[in-house]
Amino acid sequence: MTFVDWYHSNQDWLMLVCMFITLTVILSIFYILSKKGLDVFYTRKGVHITAGSYIFFWLMASDNIWTRWVASIPAVLTALIFLLIGLKAIPGGFLVKSMSRTGEPFDLVKGTLIYAIIMSLICVFIWRDQPWGLIVIMTIAWGDGIAPIAGKFLGKHKYRSIGGGEKSIEGSIAMFIVSVAFSYLIVYVFGIVLTGENWLWGYDQWPWLWGKILILVTVGTIAEGLSPTDIDNLVVPIVMILITLTFQLNIFLNPLK
Repeated sequence: MTFVDWYHSNQDWLMLVCMFITLTVILSIFYILSKKGLDVFYTRKGVHITAGSYIFFWLMASDNIWTRWVASIPAVLTALIFLLIGLKAIPGGFLVKSMSRTGEPFDLVKGTLIYAIIMSLICVFIWRDQPWGLIVIMTIAWGDGIAPIAGKFLGKHKYRSIGGGEKSIEGSIAMFIVSVAFSYLIVYVFGIVLTGENWLWGYDQWPWLWGKILILVTVGTIAEGLSPTDIDNLVVPIVMILITLTFQLNIFLNPLK
């Protein structure tokens, strides 16, 4: 058996191993940084941003119908672990130290748990067959992760979200730019690798996709700006997916056409 034959026989499980290794390395790095004194604000956002990028390993997946369930295992287990730690059913001080805003375990049950659940649902129900799941993940991972960091350093023009949380116009602009950039990147890469086609321009199945990404990310950015801090990981993907489905009623802006 050649290496290529062996790889194709085991590629789904290799994908799973790579995912677990990546998440373990990410959590370990930011835990070490937190031990060295890096503020939890940065370690939390660092995990938030980089963890979402593990979906690039979906490129390793086969075309088997059950592959998406294999790919969802890391996110599902992460959600379960966060829930158990948050309820103090199992110890997890290293995650609490590097990812909890308040230093309390239950903080992991809020935005962090929602984030893992959303990743699981997109993996199972949207998968890589449609670009919309990829765009939503890049928006909540990179865009939503960068927004508060940019706001912290650049935010001079403040506004209040629903619930009274303080956000900044500069942070929202940064979220939009980063979300668009990484959405373009992942859609382009997946299109080239999976089909040999440029999904952004000139692909018949998703015409004008580059423009639709701008619309979808704009909606996600507005949703993030208005949503309360603890549930923005839930509000942003729901609003973006609802807009995607609603656009089926409009031929020109039909994201699923």
